[in-house]
Amino acid sequence: MIQSPIAAKDQVWLKEKGHREIEVEEGKMQSDEDRKEDMDRLSDMPNFVLLHIMKFMSMKQAVQTCVLSSRWKELWKHLTDLALNSSDFTNLTHFSKFVSWVMSNRDSSISLHSLDLRRKGCIDHELLDRIMGYAVSHDVQQLTIEVNLNVIVGFRLHHSVFSCKSLTYLKLSIWAVPWMTQLPSSLQLPTLKSLHLEHVTFTASESDCAEPFSNCHMLDTLVLDRFNLHQGVKFLCICNSNLSSLAIGSTIQEAPYEFVLSTPSLRYLSVMRDPLHQLSACKLCFLEQVSIDCEAYFHTHFERTYSALISLLQVLADYVQIMILSSSTLQILHGLSTFGSMITQIPCFVQLKSLKLKLKSPTNISDERVSTIVEYLLQKSPFAKVDVINC
Repeated sequence: MIQSPIAAKDQVWLKEKGHREIEVEEGKMQSDEDRKEDMDRLSDMPNFVLLHIMKFMSMKQAVQTCVLSSRWKELWKHLTDLALNSSDFTNLTHFSKFVSWVMSNRDSSISLHSLDLRRKGCIDHELLDRIMGYAVSHDVQQLTIEVNLNVIVGFRLHHSVFSCKSLTYLKLSIWAVPWMTQLPSSLQLPTLKSLHLEHVTFTASESDCAEPFSNCHMLDTLVLDRFNLHQGVKFLCICNSNLSSLAIGSTIQEAPYEFVLSTPSLRYLSVMRDPLHQLSACKLCFLEQVSIDCEAYFHTHFERTYSALISLLQVLADYVQIMILSSSTLQILHGLSTFGSMITQIPCFVQLKSLKLKLKSPTNISDERVSTIVEYLLQKSPFAKVDVINC
């Protein structure tokens, strides 16, 4: 660990080579000689230590170390982790030129461990295509891309990413029109363990059922949010025998569709925001925890949200052991009473051991309403523990 040359106390004694001691007074600037000596000490470290230190810098800062000395001139070119963030630059032009320069000058013989691209505004589609191709051609293991795209007729995401044999982690969050973010009907990612997809469009090969994940044999964690189904697709099938954690967010389409879970190893399920989909599933014998944080954003969605939430609870009722419900979810459940017979469709949870209620402060739901819902949910789980979490 590299420590600051100025300590917090009035006087600090620093030991250097040759057992020589130098007194440094608090607040006193180092002399040029002292700074040179510290730089020499840093430069004496082996390359792998310096490269590890550079991992905690932005890519811009890492490249700037080339001016420190001849020892540092070529060092950044051996980095295996590239963090490309547009917030380090005043405009997109400077950022684009820098990224292109890095890809052209980095040592191309060295594989990538990770590439992280973040741009809050729009990015040039040709640059994005080049970055994705560069990552795949250098056997990237972890790839994160969070960008916006302008409408470009004929543009498609670089498909080699979806058949990359080296990827273990992939996060894509690309805000664009749906046809620009279409995924292939099947992802061929044999070593992928964690996948996070936002603003993408799922397609099907011949039927009305999209089944993109069945060939990701090592997939353990999957997050889907703000996605879209291609025209004519009515079912999204999550078919994966290894998957243990699944998070489902909202969709950007109005047409109803159905989620089909064929995930026998699933242990953790999280459902977020506006669940306008129906859910069906095979046996979920290993399911331990379910977290539900739903909202009905528009009055026209209320009844569909109620129906989708009931569908979800009915599928999970025989398996879930720990259930976490948000304030907004409790509000929706209480609202079921206004739909007459729908309240009776809320299932009983025979395996439930723990019910956790995450209540925001201030909350729009009264203690009396919360008690009514809890009593109904636990009528066949009298020994389940109830915890209220104020957040």
